[in-house]
Amino acid sequence: MAEYSRRNWLAMAGMAGAVVAGRHAVRAAQPHDGGTAPNLIALDVRDCGARGDAKTDNTAAFQRALDLVHARGGGIVHVPAGRYLFKGHLTIPANTTLEGVFRAPPAYIAGSAGGTELLPTQGRGREDGPPFIGVAGNNCTIRGLAIYYPEQDPEAVEPAPYSWTIQSQHFPQDLSVIDVALTNPYQGINLTGAGRHYIARVYGRPMKTGVYVDQCYDVGRIENIHFFPFWGGINTPLDTWVETHGTAFRFGRSDAQYVFNTFCFQYHTGYHFVQTPSGACYGNFLGLGADTCHYPVQVDAAESIVGLQITNGEFAAYLGSDPQVFIINSANTGQVCMTNCAFWGGNLKHFGTVQGAGVVSLIGCNFNGAWDMHNRGEPAILCDGAPAIISNCRFHPVPAKSRKTIVGITNNCVGAVITGNITATTAFVVDHSKELPPSHFQIHSNIAVGSDAK
Repeated sequence: MAEYSRRNWLAMAGMAGAVVAGRHAVRAAQPHDGGTAPNLIALDVRDCGARGDAKTDNTAAFQRALDLVHARGGGIVHVPAGRYLFKGHLTIPANTTLEGVFRAPPAYIAGSAGGTELLPTQGRGREDGPPFIGVAGNNCTIRGLAIYYPEQDPEAVEPAPYSWTIQSQHFPQDLSVIDVALTNPYQGINLTGAGRHYIARVYGRPMKTGVYVDQCYDVGRIENIHFFPFWGGINTPLDTWVETHGTAFRFGRSDAQYVFNTFCFQYHTGYHFVQTPSGACYGNFLGLGADTCHYPVQVDAAESIVGLQITNGEFAAYLGSDPQVFIINSANTGQVCMTNCAFWGGNLKHFGTVQGAGVVSLIGCNFNGAWDMHNRGEPAILCDGAPAIISNCRFHPVPAKSRKTIVGITNNCVGAVITGNITATTAFVVDHSKELPPSHFQIHSNIAVGSDAK
């Protein structure tokens, strides 16, 4: 790598209003593709006065390093292993990377992994305050860090509110967050306005909201996320709060969103699709998982033309007084298609409810568990509005020989195609109180294979 001279570097630092007392020469950054970018630099954050001793406030030192790299045209602010305390917030300018030593997402508990750990204390009690890390320019990356809130109490009944850990500002494009641990934030990553975002390999336990997307008008990508109680344990009072209030993933307006291999455990809502003033989401969702949630999938709104394509999902509902694996609410007008998904749970009234006006398709899905918890003949799927397509699915109730209603059709349901399904009960029961005209309802070729099937 070509080195910049100490004289040139000090001259540039002086122009920026800072003096770097450095141990390491400033070097040209080496892009990950092996190419050469002579205008990019790499700076060790300790050369701007940072100390990883868990006691020194590093806010000014880190911000100085970020601003100096940006002023030179962009590059990498390198953060060696250590525990870096912050009493303020950071802003990442355009073309700048903040990079620690991790090359995989650590399942991180404070001080346990020996890597780069950031300890924010700013913003306690203000969930709508400035984020710990604000991303204010294009082409920014946050990589290889563990972020841990040292003043968050794992034994508390409810978490202390904080602002977002990472938040896009001023509509930055091409924001990346890679190999990051969000150990115990109140709010994780806010991607409002972040077109072409790339979020990959993020582990942790955000408590109120994990990832939020809105006003994304150009193909964002989220992959390999794992939100699990690494911190605080399972079935603690704090975990109970997350089960009652927490949402792992929330999507507002996002055009052609891609989500791949993401997972959450013990949240009130796993994947929540909402309407915002900017609109609703459409996109491709492959390999989703939401285990032991109250509502693993809740669709309040999907974009009306393309909608949501959810494939190869695994969803389980166990929490709360009325858990359901999926809920399509009455305000939804967009298509929701769930293909080759597995649904299970316990103490369910229904596996899912279909309302609204957008067509809902369940194709090749597997339903396994106990529903009709009140023994009132409640169906596994309640069709209460939108046209529904239920095809080539398998229903396996617990106990297997019980006679259960598979589909319930209310007077609000405008149409349904229910074909080619199989159940382990004694009969494939479709319950309806009104005559179903063939022009709007097709129900045929469904079979039961229980020992007493007829």
